[in-house]
Amino acid sequence: MMQTERGGRLPAGDSPLQSRYYIRMSKPTWMRILLGANIAVFLLMTLFGIVVYGDWNGTQNMRVLLFFGAKVNQLIAQGQVWRLFNAMFIHIGLIHLLFNLYALYILGPLVEGFFGHRRFLLIYLIGGLWGSVASYAFSQSLSAGASGAIFGLAGATTVYFLRYRENFGARGRAIVQNMLVVIGINIVFGLSMPGIDNWGHMGGLLGGAAMAYGLLPIYRAPAALQIGAQPLVEEHRTTVEWLWVLGHIALLALAVQQISGQYL
Repeated sequence: MMQTERGGRLPAGDSPLQSRYYIRMSKPTWMRILLGANIAVFLLMTLFGIVVYGDWNGTQNMRVLLFFGAKVNQLIAQGQVWRLFNAMFIHIGLIHLLFNLYALYILGPLVEGFFGHRRFLLIYLIGGLWGSVASYAFSQSLSAGASGAIFGLAGATTVYFLRYRENFGARGRAIVQNMLVVIGINIVFGLSMPGIDNWGHMGGLLGGAAMAYGLLPIYRAPAALQIGAQPLVEEHRTTVEWLWVLGHIALLALAVQQISGQYL
C-alpha cells in the first residue's frame, strides 16, 4: 500500500485515525494478450516448418525465420523495415520462448498494473523497437525474440520504483535493488555466452526506461479527505505523453534511416 505525505496522522482534533492512500492497479490484460501472441506465433512457425519443409524444429529453421521476419540487417536496409517489429514476436527454439514468457509473466503485471494498459503497451512495443534498432546498428547477426521488449519492462519497473521508492518504503527500495541485480546478472550472462543479442537487450532496457520516464503516472491526494483507504487521483497528461511517444517514433525512424545508409 502506497502512502503519501498526506497519508500520515490527521491533524490533532480532526480524528485520531489515519488516512491512507493506495494506487488503483490495472489488470494485466495486455500482458495476457502478448503472452498469447508470442505462443501463437511460435505454434504457427512450428506448423509452417512441418507443412512446408517437413521440419519439426521450424522455429530454428533459417528459411522459416526469414519468412516470418527475423532481424536481418541487409534485408532491413533494402526496405523490409517491418522486420524490426516482427522480430519481437519470433523465438528461436522452445527454451528461448519459455524464458521470455516467464519474464513477461513476472514483469508484465507490475508495469501494466502501475502504468495502465495504454502506457504498458507503448513501453513494451517501443522499448522492443529500440532493442531491434540497437541490434540493427551494432550486431550483424540474425536475431529475434521478445527480450528487447522485456528488458524495456525491466527498465520501466526500475524507473517507476526509483521515482516512488520513498512512498513504497522498504518494498520499493527492495524492488529497485532486485531489478538492478537481475539486469546486472543478465548483462554479465549475455557477455559470457555466445549467441545472445546484448545490443538488443541494452537498447530495449534504455528505450523502455526512457519511455517510462515520459509516461510516469503523476499522483495527487483526493480533494476530499476521508477516513480509511482512498485511491490516489492520477493527473491526466495525455497530450504530453503522446508528444513523448511521437518523439520516440521520430527518433527511431531517423535512426533506421541513418543505419540503413551504411548498407546501401
